[in-house]
Amino acid sequence: MINYILLYKIRRRVKRIIKDKIEDEELATTETSCLGCLADDISWEIYYLLKEDKEP
Repeated sequence: MINYILLYKIRRRVKRIIKDKIEDEELATTETSCLGCLADDISWEIYYLLKEDKEP
């Protein structure tokens, strides 16, 4: 079962980190960059990594 609350918290934190990195010019973006899409992809990967760690 997917824990959407945990996924939302991960996504929010990832998006904030990405925005900070962009402001500090540590990440380059283009006009067609989708910040939300990138945050979604990273969030799902983190979620599945956390889920794998909790399974026996």
